Amino acid sequence: MDRATLEQLLREAESLLQRGEQNIAHQREVIGTLERGGHDATAAKMFLRRLESAQARHIADRNQLFKGLAEQS
Repeated sequence: MDRATLEQLLREAESLLQRGEQNIAHQREVIGTLERGGHDATAAKMFLRRLESAQARHIADRNQLFKGLAEQS
């Protein structure tokens, strides 16, 4: 893959990571609201775990892009 493509993919990955962090923060707020209201937050917590798992995969993908760029230098 050429450098320009790797750089574009890296920008997209960083944007995805930023949105992921926002989604995770929002989901934590939802859980807090549910728990403060005495509601069952089990499903919300399961969704949070899925978001966090996806975020971990996105971080790994981003790190691979960094590695690819470093190897081209």
